[in-house]
Amino acid sequence: MFEQVDLHIHTKYLKCANETMTIPAIIATAEELGLTTIAITDHLNAPEFLDDHRPIRDDLAEIETDMNVIFGVEVNVTDPATGAISIDDYQRDALDFEFIIGGVHGSYFDEPDPRGIIDLQHSLMLAVVKNPLIDVLVHPWWFAGREFDSGVMAWMKDMSLLPEEYIAELGETALENDVAIEANGGAIFANTRYYTPAFLEDYAEYLYKLASYGVEIAIGSDAHDIERLDRCKIAGRAVRDAGITEDQLLIP
Repeated sequence: MFEQVDLHIHTKYLKCANETMTIPAIIATAEELGLTTIAITDHLNAPEFLDDHRPIRDDLAEIETDMNVIFGVEVNVTDPATGAISIDDYQRDALDFEFIIGGVHGSYFDEPDPRGIIDLQHSLMLAVVKNPLIDVLVHPWWFAGREFDSGVMAWMKDMSLLPEEYIAELGETALENDVAIEANGGAIFANTRYYTPAFLEDYAEYLYKLASYGVEIAIGSDAHDIERLDRCKIAGRAVRDAGITEDQLLIP
């Protein structure tokens, strides 16, 4: 199962992924890759984008496949003071989203401040996993390239500054709230421009430690281009090599 699941896929419909990411193309490519379970999870960063998800749902209804295909959505933290996310019960029910993944998408800092950034990220991730709408916390410790290029995140060469008690607290809280943690192929494990080999080695161990608390690990490509759909396999191999077992994977 390590190379047969992808629970984080974007589409062209929200203008985040490119034009290659149509539903028919995603389904066909996923089948060619031998995937058995996938989730379509495009962004919902504000209520006004809700209707843009309807064509995704409609196209999925027209598809015939033996794969388990899940209609999901990715949401963002909208308020760093409270950890509020960009979806509510009404929006979930309006489109019958089956699967909600979400997380932090920035440092919220303009200058490098390792302690402040780590503390804020940790508190926001805890808020996300405590939210009853969330199924998966996505790409913990991911930051956009511009935050590395500007120097805000350039100090993060490994995970040595992350306190062990933060890992324990996240693992225990995620388990208590039945929220999985994502192993992200595209944003993390294949992102060797910004993440060093030392960081990636630490990151695989970080996911292993979270799994040791009983937390399920969700594999995702975070693909925005059809040629990158196979990055779910990179994430799958990374967690397998870290010692995570198949029974510790999330298979919705």
